[in-house]
Amino acid sequence: MLPIPAIDIQNGKCVRLKKGDLSSAKIYFEKPIDAASFLVEEGSENIHLVDLDGAKSGSSENLKEILEIKKKYPHINLQLGGGIRDLQTLELIFEKGIDNIILGSLAIKDRSTFEQACKSFPNKIILGVDAFNGFLASEAWTESSKISASSLINSYKNLPIKAIIYTDIDKDGMLNGPNFIETAEVAKKSSFPVIASGGVRDINDLLKLSEIPNVIGAICGVSIYEKKLDLKEALQKFK
Repeated sequence: MLPIPAIDIQNGKCVRLKKGDLSSAKIYFEKPIDAASFLVEEGSENIHLVDLDGAKSGSSENLKEILEIKKKYPHINLQLGGGIRDLQTLELIFEKGIDNIILGSLAIKDRSTFEQACKSFPNKIILGVDAFNGFLASEAWTESSKISASSLINSYKNLPIKAIIYTDIDKDGMLNGPNFIETAEVAKKSSFPVIASGGVRDINDLLKLSEIPNVIGAICGVSIYEKKLDLKEALQKFK
């Protein structure tokens, strides 16, 4: 079980949202690089980055701030999602040193390009599965579908995908605990390792998630910034 701290970027600032609502943003750091420095000082070697403006617009909006983090901390594994919709952008971001790219909307709306991306960059793509009541959402969670999370994952089972990030939108940013039942169901049906996202409150939630087979990590955001989860302690616990 790997606790993975998150930096969500909106208008060049490190923020956290509630249930993906862009109007609910709370600023935690004026500069994402300062958030990254804090997380690295706590001992993290992995950071989950989301370009919230990019997720909404469909093109990378905060790449300058993201690359600043990579330049200062080249040894840190960065996974980036939000607004990446074509192979040209994908290639550019990998060339800049980003380690893994999270693709969600593309996997739902443009299967051909998603498949090509996975084959062109084997084990570098993470499939972002964002769900509300078990059904997928896309375009910064503004569009819902009737496609189940497990059916999407299963449809890509033969591709060289690194992992799945399963986010329960209803839990995201709420500090009321992950959706353990749905996460376990997705992990059971997935041929890829699963990273849980949404609702993590404290180390007890991480311990419970660690007991679910095929769940290898958890995204943690608000719990760290609101000091509910001691990141240094969590990283030592699951070392």
